[in-house]
Amino acid sequence: MTVNTLAPKAISVLPLDVTSPHLLRDERVITELAQRRGYTLTGLVTIGDDTFMPTTLIVGTACSKGAVAVIATSMAHFSSRARAIAVACDLITPTKFVACTSADRLQSPS
Repeated sequence: MTVNTLAPKAISVLPLDVTSPHLLRDERVITELAQRRGYTLTGLVTIGDDTFMPTTLIVGTACSKGAVAVIATSMAHFSSRARAIAVACDLITPTKFVACTSADRLQSPS
């Protein structure tokens, strides 16, 4: 399998309380969705009940990996964090796309 180095990068999010019974299926759905949308997956964030500051972990991981999108199998995986994450990255699920709301990303380069 060839990796497209010019493809935009994304990370995936798997909240263990939602996805545990379907972990392998959810990983496959995320991988296929990333490929269909033209993204290269650069990281996976698992969120559990004991995860400290999950929103910060997701956004920090996305930034450190150079990701412009966060992919999950449903909006429920973003929980109440969707608006905060969308300030830094696009949110992508099989049925929904939420564009990044950051003014920095919306400005065209000079």
